[in-house]
Amino acid sequence: VTAAAAELRIGFGWSVSRELNLLAQNRLVRAPTRGVHRIERNLALLAPLGVATRYAEPVLPASPRDRPPADRALKARRGTGPLVVMHPGTSNFASFKRWDTGRYAHVADELVDRRGADVLVTYGPDDRHLAQDVVARMRQPGLLAPATQNVQQLTHLLSRADLFIGSDTGPMHIASALGVPLVALFGPKDPVQTGPYCSRSIVVTGRADCRPCNKRRCSHVRCMTSISADSVLGAALEVLDGGGERRAREGPIKKAFAADFQFGEWRGQITTCYSAPEFYRRVCDPEGLVEGPDAREVCASSGRRTASVPGRAAGLAARLVARFHRPLRRLDRRLGDLLENARARKSWDASLRLERDAVPVPFPVCYMERGAGWGKEQLLVCEELPGATTLAGLLSQEGEGRWAGAGPRERGALIEAVAGLVRALHRAGHFHGDLRAANILVWPAQDGGPAGLCVIDLARTKWLGWAPPMLRDVFCGVDLRRFALSIKAPVSPRDAVRFFRAYCRGFVPERHRRRVLKRIITRYPLCHAHERGRAFWLAWRGHAGQGKERYP
Repeated sequence: VTAAAAELRIGFGWSVSRELNLLAQNRLVRAPTRGVHRIERNLALLAPLGVATRYAEPVLPASPRDRPPADRALKARRGTGPLVVMHPGTSNFASFKRWDTGRYAHVADELVDRRGADVLVTYGPDDRHLAQDVVARMRQPGLLAPATQNVQQLTHLLSRADLFIGSDTGPMHIASALGVPLVALFGPKDPVQTGPYCSRSIVVTGRADCRPCNKRRCSHVRCMTSISADSVLGAALEVLDGGGERRAREGPIKKAFAADFQFGEWRGQITTCYSAPEFYRRVCDPEGLVEGPDAREVCASSGRRTASVPGRAAGLAARLVARFHRPLRRLDRRLGDLLENARARKSWDASLRLERDAVPVPFPVCYMERGAGWGKEQLLVCEELPGATTLAGLLSQEGEGRWAGAGPRERGALIEAVAGLVRALHRAGHFHGDLRAANILVWPAQDGGPAGLCVIDLARTKWLGWAPPMLRDVFCGVDLRRFALSIKAPVSPRDAVRFFRAYCRGFVPERHRRRVLKRIITRYPLCHAHERGRAFWLAWRGHAGQGKERYP
C-alpha cells in the first residue's frame, strides 16, 4: 500500500487494525473493539473522505434473468401459509457454526403444524447433504431448493421468504439486508458485532461460559449443541407474529468512532457522524464559531472562551458547546495556558474512552489544534444537553431548592441515579480525579422516563487498567471522598447509607466495602462534628454491624 504512493491511505487504528496495517496508513479511524456492529464500524471508514457516518437501506441488485430458479422452486408450494426458508449449512471452514439437522427438522415440522408454513431448505455447494438430511428427517412435506448458480439467484429466492432461520452465514446476512425477518443461531461469535442488523430478528445463543470466542476448532462446540429446538421454535413463532428487534436506524450513527483530519494548519480528530464538508468549514474558523451571531456565550476567561453554537446537522444535536483556547502573552499565564491545553486534549481522549465504555458523557464532537508549545490554539466541541444543570446547582438551597423540598421518593430516585452513574464510571475501570457535584450534569426527565445524568470536566480522568483490587478501592474511595466534600446540601445519615449501598450493589464485594468507606471518612478530622463526615461515619458503623436496622 505504501509503495503505491497514494496520497490518502485510510485504515483503522491500532485497536482493531490487523497485521500492522496501520503502519501503511496516513488517515486512521479509531473504533472501539466491542459494542459496535461491523456495519457501523465499516461505514466509519468513509469519514476521512468527508462522508458522515449514516445508515441507509442497502440495495442488492439482481438481474431479472436470475429469477426463474426462484419461480420454479416456489411453484411446488402446497398452501398459503408463510414461506420459511432454512439454511442449515455453512462453509467447511466454518463448520463449527452448524446446528443439528434433526433439530432443524423438528422446528420445521412444528411450523407446518402450527402455522401451515411451507418450509424451503436452501444450501450451498458444500452442504447439499445437510439440506437433504433436514428434508428427509421431516414428518411433514418439505421443499428442497434448487441449486443456485450465483448470489443473485439466491437473493431472488430469499426475497420471497416470510421468515429465515439459519446460523451465522452469508445467506443470513443477505436475508437481513433484504429486510426478511429472521431467527439467527449464534454459537462462538458475538452477535453484537456480526449479528443481523437490517431486519427484524431474534438471536438465539447457546449456554456456554466460553462464548464468545474466536477459535476455529473446538472439541465440544457446546455453544451450538446447547441451543434447544424449543428456543428456536419459540423465537420463530414470535418473529412470525411481528416480534423481534431491528438494530438499524435511518440517519446518523452516533458511536465513538473518531477520524484523524488535517486542513491547512489545523489538525485533530472528529467523531465520524459529524464528518461533513460544511462542518469542517465551520470548525476551521474557531473565532467565527464562538463569536458568531448565533453563538451564546457560556463563560469567558483569559485565553479561553466557551460558547453554545447551533449544531446544523440533520438528526444530531440542535446545539453544541465549543471551547476555544488562545495562547497568552504573559509568562506566568503561559504556564497555566500550557496546562489548560493539555487538559483540553485529555478531556477529548477521556470522553471517547468513556463513550465507548457506555459511561454517560456529553457526546464528543471534535478536537483540533494549531501550532505548538506556547503558541498552540485548541478547539474542543461536544454536544449540548438542553435543560441540563449541575448537581451542585440542583442541590443548592439558593437555587431551585429541589433537594430541600423533595419528598422521600424523589430523593431516593436521585440518590440511586447518582450512585449508579459513579458506579458505572468506576466499574468501567476509570478514575475521575476531580469528582464533584459541580462535575455532574442533570437534565429533566423526558417522556415519563428518569432524569438523565452524565459526568463532565474529564481532564484528570485516568483508566486504571488491570489495577489490583486494593489499588482500585483506594482510587474509588478518593473519588467518593471528593464527591462527598463537594456536597453543600444537608445530607442525613440515611441518605449517605443509601448512596453507599447503591454504589456498592453488584460492584464492590462485601469484604472490600469497609476499605472504601475508610478512604472517605479519613478526610474528616472531626467526623462527629462535621455533618457530612458524621453521616459517612455512621454509614461505616452501619456497615460494621451497628445501626443496620436504623438505616436500612
